[in-house]
Amino acid sequence: IYPFDGNFYLAYHITAYKNIVERWEYFVDANTGKIIHKYQSICKFHQHKLGTEVGCNHIKEVVVDGKATANALDLFNVNRLINTYEVGNKYYLIDGSRDIFSSTPSKLPNDPSGVIWTIDAFNTSPQLDNFNYGHVTSSNNIWNNKTAVSSHYNGGKAYEYFRNTHNRKSINGIGGNIISLINVADEDGKTMGNAFWNGQAMFYGNGDDAFLPLARGLDVAGHEMTHGVVESTSNLEYEGESGALNESFADIFGAMIDRDDWKIGEDVVKTSAFPSGALRNMEDPHNGAPTNDFNSGWQPRHYSERYKGNEDNGGVHINSGIPNFAFFKFATAVGKEKAEKVFYRALTNYLTKSSKFVDCRIAVIKATDRKSVV
Repeated sequence: IYPFDGNFYLAYHITAYKNIVERWEYFVDANTGKIIHKYQSICKFHQHKLGTEVGCNHIKEVVVDGKATANALDLFNVNRLINTYEVGNKYYLIDGSRDIFSSTPSKLPNDPSGVIWTIDAFNTSPQLDNFNYGHVTSSNNIWNNKTAVSSHYNGGKAYEYFRNTHNRKSINGIGGNIISLINVADEDGKTMGNAFWNGQAMFYGNGDDAFLPLARGLDVAGHEMTHGVVESTSNLEYEGESGALNESFADIFGAMIDRDDWKIGEDVVKTSAFPSGALRNMEDPHNGAPTNDFNSGWQPRHYSERYKGNEDNGGVHINSGIPNFAFFKFATAVGKEKAEKVFYRALTNYLTKSSKFVDCRIAVIKATDRKSVV
């Protein structure tokens, strides 16, 4: 039963991919076949300016050799310990070291099970017919691809957060693969200043006039991975208030994974585009920008300030500032350790697909049961 525009319809819900980037949700009248409503549901790191609108043929199946580790520089020129996998005298950015790894069904390197996996999109666009992707490899376990190292390392840190803090086995909760694609181009062939979760993997662009390579940001990886967690739990509808909650939970756990501050995207924005030095700020959703200047990082922090228009799927990135600020206030009062557990429990136990801000408030209150957060 689908509520829309004050009416209730017996309806089918259909998810359709025009391509890897464009995922649409359709609600079809079960009696007439008419499309009642539709919207795009790809969860991106940030909205575009308001008012604007696969196969791999060079991978071969080889024999499995085993797990390995390496030290390599990331996009900050910091030396990171990463997990790799040797298959047939070649090393792959496949992390099979976690407890979700299953060697029995895995056919490495092309069909692993329970791994953290970084893939190269070779600066092609998933919106175009020539989209191409393949393994990131090394003949000697020495890695000079800093973008790949950052993506792989951040994917591992985000996994560790959900596993160690919330006892969650990967994005889907049952040990599924965590896949990241780097060097993703925009539809016009230029580098993409965004990152997104498409329902199966995280995609990272190499930046534009406003952004540095998105793989730099640990909170970006946490944000996109959380979209997958949301999809596997409450599955908050990516539109209006439920969509703003979807974006907010992605920010909340992105900030808890990269928990040194309350800023979102501070490692990937260019100050020429975002003078505050961050894309969003949970402590100050207004973000130092002029009032209601959504394109400069301003967000409402109170329900009375909420955006009521149709852009950005009804303000999913804009209005996320309201629950973001609520989490900041709650975490400041009780501590991040308790707050993150309460909000995770609210997300996974009490929220539903159509939940609104008031439902989130009720869910958080329910989730504060002492036994659930100790």
